[in-house]
Amino acid sequence: MPPPFATPPETPLPRMLRVKDGLKDGLGRDISYLRVSVTEQCNLSCVYCKPRTGVSERIEPPAMSRNEVVQLVKVFTSLGIRKVRLTGGEPLLRRDLETIIAGISPEVEGRVHLTTNGIHLARKARALRDAGLAGVNVSLDAADSGSFERLTGKNGLGKVLAGLEAARAVGLKTKLNTVVLRGWNEDQIVPLARLAQQDGFQVRFIEFMPYQGNGWDGSQFMPAAEILRTIQEGLGTDLEEEPALGLEEGPARLFRLPGSIGKVGVISTLSADFCDRCNRVRLTSHGALKACLFGGHPVDLLEPLRNHASHEDLVGLIRQALTEKLECHPMRGGQQPTLSQGMWQVGG
Repeated sequence: MPPPFATPPETPLPRMLRVKDGLKDGLGRDISYLRVSVTEQCNLSCVYCKPRTGVSERIEPPAMSRNEVVQLVKVFTSLGIRKVRLTGGEPLLRRDLETIIAGISPEVEGRVHLTTNGIHLARKARALRDAGLAGVNVSLDAADSGSFERLTGKNGLGKVLAGLEAARAVGLKTKLNTVVLRGWNEDQIVPLARLAQQDGFQVRFIEFMPYQGNGWDGSQFMPAAEILRTIQEGLGTDLEEEPALGLEEGPARLFRLPGSIGKVGVISTLSADFCDRCNRVRLTSHGALKACLFGGHPVDLLEPLRNHASHEDLVGLIRQALTEKLECHPMRGGQQPTLSQGMWQVGG
């Protein structure tokens, strides 16, 4: 019987082209982590993203076919990419997501991860694992249904929590991501930390990342240090920090929760950025390479692929784009960030 998520046979890449440690940017930083947005569609309207007004779950044809996604990812893995994260939009709205995962997973020794809002995760968790998915990061910005609906525009907290349990039950590594906006959900920090403590989750609190069009202003920004202080005061205990992880495991500082296997973490995108150790690049939902989330010009890889560009030609485009990767995001220098696309297009 053929595997459930078989992809069309392809000519194996010549061994001499499979460079496992050869991708660096113009500043000499090793690039080993690729984020791929597989769709712009989403079934929530989160206040810090808002990709659409009155968005529905209508499935529109994605810009890249499943084979095009897999082909482009294979070019990156041939250059040393060791971890791939599929993002969106909401990736679970793609009906061929499992096939994409099955095509990518062998290229990175199973290190394929997914970021999702979790609405459809309960019914898809087992198929995702069977396709080769290693783990999921579930976006959850509130621990009560009223706050959840206020932040996302949908009454879906129960579905997300069911999805979390389903993911854990089938053996997927499961983490929660919470974007903190002062005036919106700072009152949810402690309840989410308690959820981590009681149910053994890892919850990572993320500083609100600004870009043009998402309504960011300084009054909504809550730094990681204040988030940690809020957790410690709310739980009435000090937090013990764990040893730093490699960036392929994420940029979060993690802290143990007393009496629990659960953890809380903070990702300080602005107050203590990790740009000097950046190891990631992004492929947009339209097949364009963004070497840096902010700044630089996206480099189209999809059109050359469709025009039968050689492997060497695609590699040349990627290497040239990486020479222009920024030293750090513009906020460090006091500039306003410029992001002409929404986060749902570039994959965050």
